[in-house]
Amino acid sequence: MGTDQKTPIGSLAIDRSSPPAPGEIRPFHFPPFLRRFLPCGLTVLAARFPGVPLINLELLAPAGAQLDPPDGEGLATLTAALLDEGTAGRSAMEIATGIEQLGGYLATGADWDTGYIGTGLLRRHLGAGMRLVAEVATTPSFPEEEIARARQQRLTEILRRRHSPAVLADEQLARAIYRGTSYAHSVLGSARSIADLGRDAIVDFYRRYFILAGSTLIAVGDLEPELLLAEAAAAFGGPPPATARPQAPAIRPAPLPGIAVHIVDRPGAAQTELRLGHAGVSLNHPDFMALSVLNTLLGGKFTSRINLNLRERHGYTYGASSRFAGRLGPGPFVVAAAVATEAAGPAAREVLGELRRIREEPVALEEMEETRSYILGVFPYTLQTVGDLAKRLEDLAVYGLPDDYFNRYLACVAALSREEVLELARRHLDPDHAAIVAVGPADLLRPQLEALGELTVTAPDS
Repeated sequence: MGTDQKTPIGSLAIDRSSPPAPGEIRPFHFPPFLRRFLPCGLTVLAARFPGVPLINLELLAPAGAQLDPPDGEGLATLTAALLDEGTAGRSAMEIATGIEQLGGYLATGADWDTGYIGTGLLRRHLGAGMRLVAEVATTPSFPEEEIARARQQRLTEILRRRHSPAVLADEQLARAIYRGTSYAHSVLGSARSIADLGRDAIVDFYRRYFILAGSTLIAVGDLEPELLLAEAAAAFGGPPPATARPQAPAIRPAPLPGIAVHIVDRPGAAQTELRLGHAGVSLNHPDFMALSVLNTLLGGKFTSRINLNLRERHGYTYGASSRFAGRLGPGPFVVAAAVATEAAGPAAREVLGELRRIREEPVALEEMEETRSYILGVFPYTLQTVGDLAKRLEDLAVYGLPDDYFNRYLACVAALSREEVLELARRHLDPDHAAIVAVGPADLLRPQLEALGELTVTAPDS
């Protein structure tokens, strides 16, 4: 009888001089879903996610913060936050008790583009969940006492955020880039604007923008599509309203004349929050798909150019990143990092240098292939849960994207050339017309940054 010969694991020769080669990328296709229209004007996007007996429902209305009036910053998010604080038939406590009895959750809110009402619960409670979403969407009562409580909570949150350097940096960058447009303010509003908002303004905003016609119901989970449609039709029923929805104002930020440097003074801070950016493009822009590849190369992953430069090469920061923010309007392109205060000026110069370098020469073939492999390999992991799939369907609905958008996205990534990335960088990155924001001690930051462009120093509360 022979004896099996086994090599001890410790004696195996392992080449640690280079990382292992990536495995073969498996083909991926976006999960199927249906798109239907209800008599009330509501669009339904639904996808079956078998295996877990859960349902996610979300109603999306075109009632985002871009619609805030000039004297009512924060109105959209405050209105959305109050939707579940009482309806014509139930108080806020009764609504909360009802969803707890179903073992689920209910959330309302708004971002720049939409107002939303969402719930997650067990499949067997689909009908009850649908009726609850419809009740909150169509019959909110906006009690005065709940408005007063929500207003005070919002004012407290705004005060708290005044002590966050990262928030101060983001808000100052938005003001610098989008001056004169709704994107220049925080979605939460300011202490002044929130203090002035009353019930009449909230009810008027709700009536103007939370209209079923033009809104979308997202449903994902272990569901039967026909049963879902029947439940939705029964809950929301009725014809669409006769009144037309007001159009959102176009957001057209004025181009920056050059590099503008803004220091928000925080005396004694050992660390500085650094931001650099300018206006970008809307999420439904034809180039937005391909820009994800450019951004991943530049600052969208750990081995991106900006992070390797600022973190690994120079030790200025623990991490730096960049992004093209997707919105209905031209969202910002932003580079963000928290750096040692004494390194703020050198870090800003390195970022500007990386933006210029990627506009001047094609990326190396190996760098391009590594980035492509990263994106194609990571994307399926963004669709592992019911909530992940619901978020992708929301993108299709909110930004008017075609049903095959995500399959086309993967094909775009796979086919994009180095020359096309170079042209994208030249069209959509503009390091010579950008805003730089540094939140830290002005006495140390001014001599580092003043040579970069026109400089302004403000206090955190200005």
